[in-house]
Amino acid sequence: MSLFKKADLESDDPRVRLEAVTESTDEVAMAQLACIDEWPRVRLAAVGRVRNDMLLAMVAREGKELDVRLAAVERIESQKLLGELARENKNKDLVGVLFTRITDKQVIQDIAEDTKCGPTVRKLAVEHYADEGYLAEIADAEETKDEEGRKSDQAVEALLAAHGGGLRGVRAIGRFRRSEKALRALGTIAGKGGETGGLAVEYLCGALASSNTELAACATEELSALTDADVVAALVRALDNPALREPIRDVLGRIDTPEARAALG
Repeated sequence: MSLFKKADLESDDPRVRLEAVTESTDEVAMAQLACIDEWPRVRLAAVGRVRNDMLLAMVAREGKELDVRLAAVERIESQKLLGELARENKNKDLVGVLFTRITDKQVIQDIAEDTKCGPTVRKLAVEHYADEGYLAEIADAEETKDEEGRKSDQAVEALLAAHGGGLRGVRAIGRFRRSEKALRALGTIAGKGGETGGLAVEYLCGALASSNTELAACATEELSALTDADVVAALVRALDNPALREPIRDVLGRIDTPEARAALG
């Protein structure tokens, strides 16, 4: 990075810093800025430019504001790092999000059985370990699907009900968004709209940035099938994430509803 760009990142004007962030490829500088910037849009844009798991873990540990720490956790891929962060954290909100990101059964089980972990963390691990086992059984079971291979409404409703229904059920399925089966289920939920549909959209948007091209394509397909105005609005809000801007614009172009066209216009 040139000295000029570094000066931009240190500018007193948050708009100048934001513009510099969108052009920067220096992940170390972005992680440092994400930890300390006082303006939400700048720090969230900065963390969106970071892909290195160790740098993201640094933001999750050292970020001054909870919003950027949560955003960093959502981008970490290493199950080992996510487990370490869960063990050492005392913030309930952050720990809760960490467990939605941990899909490795062994990592969850190890935390559940570790007497050195705090009681809140162990309790969540036990709950998520049980959920994970049950969800795996459901995923492996024979299910009714439509002609496109998507889980049927009945199968999805049963899956949600098994995990307490509503948002809790969506979060349980969301933990497995590295699975096409889970993404198809989230697509079915998103199509129904409402609060659960909006949360399903958030998980699908996260999958758009997956390094696995098949998962990214599956998420694109599911999101492109949405037409409900409120659900499309949830998709539009995700445009604020620089890392997702282009794939979401592509999805909005495919949806081609008035709301989607307005967002692109």
